[in-house]
Amino acid sequence: MPSIDSVVTAGRGRSGPSSAARRPAWRMWVERGIRVALALGVIALALSIAGWLWLSRTVTSYPGAHFDQGRNAVWLEHTWAGDQHTAAELDQLAQRLTRERIGYVFAHVGPLDSAGTVPADRAPYAASLVRALKARAPGVIVLAWIGQVEKASGLPDDVTVDLSNPDVRQAIATTSARFAGPLGFDGVHYDIEPMLNNSPHFLDLLDATRAAMPLGKVLSTSTPMWAPNAHLAEWLRSTVGRGAGLWTSYYYAAVATHDNTAIPNGAVYRVFVKEQTQHILEAVRSAQHPPQVLIGLPSYHDNGFWFHDAAENLSNGLPGVVAGLNATTETPPFVGVAIYRFATTDAVAWDAYERIWLGQ
Repeated sequence: MPSIDSVVTAGRGRSGPSSAARRPAWRMWVERGIRVALALGVIALALSIAGWLWLSRTVTSYPGAHFDQGRNAVWLEHTWAGDQHTAAELDQLAQRLTRERIGYVFAHVGPLDSAGTVPADRAPYAASLVRALKARAPGVIVLAWIGQVEKASGLPDDVTVDLSNPDVRQAIATTSARFAGPLGFDGVHYDIEPMLNNSPHFLDLLDATRAAMPLGKVLSTSTPMWAPNAHLAEWLRSTVGRGAGLWTSYYYAAVATHDNTAIPNGAVYRVFVKEQTQHILEAVRSAQHPPQVLIGLPSYHDNGFWFHDAAENLSNGLPGVVAGLNATTETPPFVGVAIYRFATTDAVAWDAYERIWLGQ
């Protein structure tokens, strides 16, 4: 027979409060919150993985060399048209262009003044640069890179151009005709920022330039990043000084540039460039007469909120371009990649370009 003590103890165990009842209410709510948070975390992780795989999808798996047409481009600093260079320096420049299969050179001759002109003393060696490159690298298309900040930037009038002014537009067109005519350039390359989406004044400038330049000359323009819709494009322009590309006119060789994305991670930047490449080409193909497209990538070094050179570089950008081209069975009107810019492309960047893009 059990003792009284044991009976009393057993009775207390059967009739006493449960362990759950003894827990404070706040502790149960905390545990429930943790379980909910873990469940949401698992769902978010699954959605992130699915989204990443969807964004990274391709339909082919060709290497970069498969898409290289020997028509790549590079932006050339002002010093080549503004300062005198030795024959040896010009030889080295031409050899590099030939080696890297560069078909287009954007040689800086500006910037424009507020009246829309480039004074002759601003690029005194422009014509000799063209002659030197034509002699040393036959077949290279040399375009006069002309740029300036547009009035929409909000900067003072004396350091901007006002494209809403027809006199300024005509002056820019006349200036471009001078470089594409007597000075021997194969055409012009505009880089005027910021540019509002579907800006009628910029399109008017392109029309005026085409009318002013000799027949057969190339008209090229830098265009900002692609955005899914016009509202987002305007928001991007207002926040980072970039707008949506202008693909509506049929006779312009367009260059899409990718910089100032504020992306600090290389893998994310690769996917970003892949999406840009894919959707830019889709948008351009919808035009009645699609322009030729080069995808611009940065090779310069800088670090700040809007740019991280550890992420935005050729080593990450070129795989993004390759993935974007592999995301569709149609790659026209893509013709190549464009490097911004020549002087900042160091040995590491050239090695990445040759390995990833040229397959060397």
